[in-house]
Amino acid sequence: MRTTAKNFKDGEIVFNAGDESDCAYEVLEGAVELFGDGPEGPVVQSHLKAGQLFGEMGVLDAGPRTNTARARGAVTVKVIARDEFLRLVEADPNTALKVMTKLAKRMRGPEGGSSVPAEVWRETAAKLPVPVAVPDVPATPKRVGRPLPANLIGERKPNMLERILDSIVKDERPKGSRPAKAPTPGDVQVMVALIRDDFENAQRKLVVQALAGIPGVRVETVDRDLAKFVPGLVDNTIATGHDTIKRAVREGRAWMAEKNADLLVWGAVEPSGRNIELRFIAVASSPGERPGRTTPLNRLYLPVEFYADWTPLIRAVVLAAVDPRSFAQGRILRSALPALAAAAKPLGLDPSPAMEPHERAAILFSYGNVAAIAAQLEGDRAWYHVAVEAWRAAVELYGDGDPLILGQLYQQLGFAQQIIGERTNDLQYLDASADAYRRALVHTSRRRKPFEWGLMKFRLGCVLYKIDTVSGDDNALREAIHACQAARQVFDRFMHPIRWAEISNTLAQILQVYGDNMRSIPVLEYAVKCCVGALQVRTPDTAPLQWASLQNTLGSALFLLAKHSGEWEYMRQSSEAFQYALSVYKDHGAGRMATVTERNLLRAERQVQALAEKYVVEPVWAQSFNIADSSDDDMAPLFGDDTSGGISRIA
Repeated sequence: MRTTAKNFKDGEIVFNAGDESDCAYEVLEGAVELFGDGPEGPVVQSHLKAGQLFGEMGVLDAGPRTNTARARGAVTVKVIARDEFLRLVEADPNTALKVMTKLAKRMRGPEGGSSVPAEVWRETAAKLPVPVAVPDVPATPKRVGRPLPANLIGERKPNMLERILDSIVKDERPKGSRPAKAPTPGDVQVMVALIRDDFENAQRKLVVQALAGIPGVRVETVDRDLAKFVPGLVDNTIATGHDTIKRAVREGRAWMAEKNADLLVWGAVEPSGRNIELRFIAVASSPGERPGRTTPLNRLYLPVEFYADWTPLIRAVVLAAVDPRSFAQGRILRSALPALAAAAKPLGLDPSPAMEPHERAAILFSYGNVAAIAAQLEGDRAWYHVAVEAWRAAVELYGDGDPLILGQLYQQLGFAQQIIGERTNDLQYLDASADAYRRALVHTSRRRKPFEWGLMKFRLGCVLYKIDTVSGDDNALREAIHACQAARQVFDRFMHPIRWAEISNTLAQILQVYGDNMRSIPVLEYAVKCCVGALQVRTPDTAPLQWASLQNTLGSALFLLAKHSGEWEYMRQSSEAFQYALSVYKDHGAGRMATVTERNLLRAERQVQALAEKYVVEPVWAQSFNIADSSDDDMAPLFGDDTSGGISRIA
């Protein structure tokens, strides 16, 4: 019998998400927990004790691991090879019972009812080695399942477990078994909540009137006061605690989900009675990074009984806070926001001097967001300069204010200056961007906001790398290496594999440049290790272009390692890596990337051919390795931003 026992220490990983499912496991002693990614970070999905199986689902469908298994305390598990496990399922009633029990739990709906057609249950239950109750549900029309994978069943007929597995993958749940998905919005819907201390809702009426009439935007009022649902929300309207804001965001998004809305506007009249403080809660942010993204900490201050002159600014700030969820919403923003940003520029860049400094700074911050979003919608780089102007003025007015707001302000300022500097190779903007990120890190708590902290470390590393390419500053390279290594401590390969692979790719590019400058073999070897580790996460099936970018980076690192170590094998491996990258680029129509990679491949192949002839012609005692004749022009494409997939993609 092809089974073995294996021991694991406390916290040791049994397998990772994405690994090949080549065996199943049974807990003999100790406990194992399964966990995966959730919206707020790692989520423990189940705890397994002695006698329980895990990892068997991937064996059944020959798919990769969908979660990560970790030992809790000292653990002993039985490792069951795939072919042996399939034999046990068909021959051993106890093993079949364990598997079928887990499948039955998965197939039951959230209310305890079955989400699998009754005829599938009856057909499979009749063939089980142990009895399983058939749920009393109405019959559904029989469906044709997907073809079973050949590597799982070969030429034989599918057994009952494979039929159930097929029904899980293919059959949809009956209507009503889960909440209906909200329809994709066409218009932009803005909800305006009650404004605290607003006598007879007079100020809210003015806000609603200011927002009315924007093409494609619907405004709806909701008679709820967010401060009543979130204790402590208005105890201090200037600097509300981070945890309180998080509770307000959760509550506000629950309100928006009821109406399928895109933005919630809420706020209060200040105790002085002079100004209104408006805040914004948007739906969960879409993936990706962009400068100008409005957060719940952003505020817009308006005079009580404000005049029509404020209308363009109100409209622009509200639209910039919307994160579009459909192409239709994107078109609405693209057609309206740039014109509103231009109309709001006088007030946005020069708020009323009658306001307090922190109020004027908040207006400048919000208008900087408007300008940055307008730059993305119009593709006009000049708007980024406007955003930088607004945010710099806001920094001067905030002084030593709320560190949470200052951290976000410096982060946005660094991002916009990074985009300008990378597109123009302007060293002044690149230096200013690096300085802004350093200041943002001072005001950002790694403990409370680890992902923002790690992301800024990564951006800082990318900017410093670009500074080196422009100025040849090795000190910038050293700081970039430290910054990317710090980011990898936050985004590790098990909890955030995609981000970890991206950071590893950029770190490898920085290391290979630094290692070449310092003629350091250990640094170049570390660059190769970073690429090899990231290739365990990125695959040609799931992320082909990113995988090709990693192969290209690996080929460059191996080329330089061969240059400085004199090992012929490294040059051969470099040629192979370039071949892998080139084939993927050609298959996916990435012509520019393919051209650069092809040049790199030709140089590597020429070196391999020259060395092969040298080893044949010269005697052993005369053999040496020297590729120092390669010109600087030949080496340049190995590090150009068109082969990176790192810095250039941030812009």
